[in-house]
Amino acid sequence: MGYASLDAALAFPNNLPPTQSHIVITDTLKSDANFMIHHFVSNQLKTDRRVVLVGLAQIFNHYFLISRKLGTNLLPFKQSGQFVFIDGVTHLNGYTLDTPYPPAKAPTTPSDTLDGSRLKQHVGNSSNPMSEKSILQQFYTVIKSHIQQQQHPLLILDDASMLLLSGFGLQNINAFINRIKSLLASVDGTLVTLIHVDEEGTEDVEQDSFVKSMIQSSELVLQMQPLGSGLARDVHGQLSIVYGPKYLPGSIKTQPQSMHYKILDNNVHFFAKGISEGVL
Repeated sequence: MGYASLDAALAFPNNLPPTQSHIVITDTLKSDANFMIHHFVSNQLKTDRRVVLVGLAQIFNHYFLISRKLGTNLLPFKQSGQFVFIDGVTHLNGYTLDTPYPPAKAPTTPSDTLDGSRLKQHVGNSSNPMSEKSILQQFYTVIKSHIQQQQHPLLILDDASMLLLSGFGLQNINAFINRIKSLLASVDGTLVTLIHVDEEGTEDVEQDSFVKSMIQSSELVLQMQPLGSGLARDVHGQLSIVYGPKYLPGSIKTQPQSMHYKILDNNVHFFAKGISEGVL
């Protein structure tokens, strides 16, 4: 299951994110939001709906180990096809051209792979380089094959910032995300995108524009931030829930608010500011 205290704050019907919506999770180096991914995954799997997780920052084993610690075994869901893991790390760009693929029948083998190893701006020695537009088209086709003919699927991009860092241009990334949103709208699905928003990135015009474009396309933004006062024993960070520019009044029952959170061994507790987590 997901984190009960976060479910209470988000107030999604049946603890499921609203369909035909884009939820953006932002984090920083000092407030990693990866644990939020597992909240959405476990709640979705509990209701027998498909989850497609595109791992652009981590391999399957990372999600498997953390989910198991939180009480969800991803392997049977992966074997049944309810949980789909698309590897977007090992062959994302031209630097990975000679990276071997994992054994075909190993338990940790991804359901599919995004292969951008022939991206022409990086390969150099490739005999068949491709443009980034063509590569992203292939990425879209792979994702679509696991989304189409599903009802209410959840697609998670973790994290989309890796596309920009791997050399893909902002315009092509935006077009890619927009196509994915249209695809999910056609099957009444939901998109959850994690991105990095470190303050240092504001000095990079393209990075800053990327962050703004992702937020501009969202209905709901979950901002994970470190404490302004620095580290604390009982508080590990702050979550701000805000409406995105695409929010339509009444479409989401979630109320904008800011909360503190504490990460435990097998759970995460969210609580109102000024209340000690220890009394919950």
